[in-house]
Amino acid sequence: MSLRFKTALANLAITAALVYRWLRGAPPMALLITAIIMFPLVNGLLWLSQRQFNQSRRSR
Repeated sequence: MSLRFKTALANLAITAALVYRWLRGAPPMALLITAIIMFPLVNGLLWLSQRQFNQSRRSR
């Protein structure tokens, strides 16, 4: 699975969770703070995991 596809799925999952919480009545400021933390965190972890995976394959 490509990194772009994984990133799109992860961002879609975060968006769906935030929309669900918004529809359930969560305060908008809490949702904003959660989004500011979650999007860069998940995207950064995906990028790092892909980078480490590629480095270990090159060294073989």
